[in-house]
Amino acid sequence: MCFPHAGGAASYFRDWGGRDLAGAEVWAVQYPGRENRIREGFPPDLHTLADQVTEELRGLLDRPAVFFGHSMGAVVGYEVLRRLTADGRGGAVLHLVVSGCGAPQRVRPFAGQEGAHLLDDDRLVALLKELGSGNAGLLDDPDMRSVFLPAVRDDYRIVQSYVPRAGGPLLRTDVTAFVGRQDEAVGVGDAGAWAGATLGRFTLRTFPGGHFYLGEHPDHVLHALREVLLSATTIDTGRADES
Repeated sequence: MCFPHAGGAASYFRDWGGRDLAGAEVWAVQYPGRENRIREGFPPDLHTLADQVTEELRGLLDRPAVFFGHSMGAVVGYEVLRRLTADGRGGAVLHLVVSGCGAPQRVRPFAGQEGAHLLDDDRLVALLKELGSGNAGLLDDPDMRSVFLPAVRDDYRIVQSYVPRAGGPLLRTDVTAFVGRQDEAVGVGDAGAWAGATLGRFTLRTFPGGHFYLGEHPDHVLHALREVLLSATTIDTGRADES
């Protein structure tokens, strides 16, 4: 289950469905306010978004899943998994992969981009290009800006106001953090701090490239993700055999 970045949509992961990912089906969350949900209102905050996504996923977790979230999507995936864990359903998620995002319990995610939602269009587009967003080149078209930028602004707004809630059970799910070695928004140390978010095993993987390294080096990323999926399903099979 894939969770997109700020301004991103489910279609960002479309090409993954045709790749060898250890037989896994690739599903992606579609946030309100984009693509087929363009007419739906934006959530007031990230916790509300996580509540909505959790409710939508409840009927889909009748088989094992692995969560993958990039940037803002890492936080959404984490918050959804916290809710599932609190409800006793966290075991359905075999692994959480957090990509291009600092750990919420150590630093506020996306440090250095504060107030991005308040930038004028030209400066916001410049920021997206600096980060290497795959959609940034389309934003030279004024019509595309009018469609795309509202979601970007609102996503940045809820990210910048996000504060993890105290309390609740720690995750027991294994966590892997992916990060680009040239990512100027998220340092390797920030990504490594995700180790404190779980009682499960933690792994840190670095890749060449910046914040959107997964678009720069998709083969490397998908190979690493395939390894995660194989490991997760092997462990789950072992647990089933023991029971």
